[in-house]
Amino acid sequence: MKTKITISAIAIITMHVAFPPTLSGQNSTKSLQECLQSAIDNNLTMQSGRISIERAKDLQGTAFNIDKTSFSLSQDPTSGGSPDNSISLSQSFDFPTAYGSRRGLLKAETKLERSNLEVTRNELVKEITSIYYQLLYARENIKIRQKQDSIYAQFLFLADAKLKSGETSRLEQMNAERLYNENKIELQNTKKSYQNIQLILQRWMNTEEYVEPVEVALSVMEPAFPITDFNPEQTPLGELYANKKIISEKNLSVVKQGYLPGFNFALKSQFLIKGFNPYNIERERFDKGNFMGFEAGISVPLFFGEQRAKTKAAKREVERTKIQQEDAMLAMRKDYQTYLNEYAKAKNTLEYYSLHGRKQAGDIIRISQISYEKGEIDYVEYIQNLKTAVEINLQYANAINDYNQTIIMLNYLQGNK
Repeated sequence: MKTKITISAIAIITMHVAFPPTLSGQNSTKSLQECLQSAIDNNLTMQSGRISIERAKDLQGTAFNIDKTSFSLSQDPTSGGSPDNSISLSQSFDFPTAYGSRRGLLKAETKLERSNLEVTRNELVKEITSIYYQLLYARENIKIRQKQDSIYAQFLFLADAKLKSGETSRLEQMNAERLYNENKIELQNTKKSYQNIQLILQRWMNTEEYVEPVEVALSVMEPAFPITDFNPEQTPLGELYANKKIISEKNLSVVKQGYLPGFNFALKSQFLIKGFNPYNIERERFDKGNFMGFEAGISVPLFFGEQRAKTKAAKREVERTKIQQEDAMLAMRKDYQTYLNEYAKAKNTLEYYSLHGRKQAGDIIRISQISYEKGEIDYVEYIQNLKTAVEINLQYANAINDYNQTIIMLNYLQGNK
């Protein structure tokens, strides 16, 4: 009888483990790199960032913004051939260095937009990588629950058989049924968690495609860089703050151009309308041709109150961006040190479960099944052993996930280059 029960239980386990339930109807298997490339190409924030760069490049053409050219036509019947009777073109210019300063500012703003896009890309890589490994973690939990489902199904099968043969009480069969049903609920909840993570991944990738990781098991990541080699100034966020500081300095240079003079030029030519002479005044064009003239001038700022205030405000902005840069770099160093500590903790935990915990969980399940079938332990001890083994396997998967997430954060702070 016991031999038949054991063989039937093994068959149940084999069916559940070898043929796990399908997690979704339509899957697209992708590697992490494929997910990253798809997200970089399709993510809406990335698309917006690329448009912002092109917009900043377009605005560089506004650096040489020259005032509108003035055209005037005058005809005074009382002025004879004076310049008042003329066509004139006039144009004003800023001091030449003002145009160079504005162009430098606009170029710096374009560079800032590129830095913003790189920061967005770095954050996107972090999010996609984190979610991808959370998918693997959730799928590993599903596998653990499926194996546990097989074990509890075996326990319930044995309890039913013993109850029918009078070898055990109804209480044991009820507990076996309770454990089986509770694990079913946990398995369903874990699958729902997997689907929720899928939705988050789809949002970041801007797709309706249901992505299935190409890896068959939850793997352990390795740092992309030497973990002790960290320079926040060379990261995307560090470059962003450096560019913000450069923009404040360029803006100060533009503001200072307000102290410099401007220039204006005008060309004039005599203009007489013969038919327009309401007072019958003798007006004749000069026989050698039209009178030509020009005018050149300079506009000098004499009142500097507003300009001094603008300059002081621009200097304050330079000081503010410098302080913000220093604060951000300090925060990044502290964050990196924090995640280094988390990395050390996660590594120690992972090493324990890799070397000891996982093997112990397998031994506990194997020995408990044999002992319970032989009647060497009662169902209470058997249940406790099964729960212990499941908890070990879940803790092992959690240790891998914690370790991977600290690696992802360290790579993110390094810049994911």
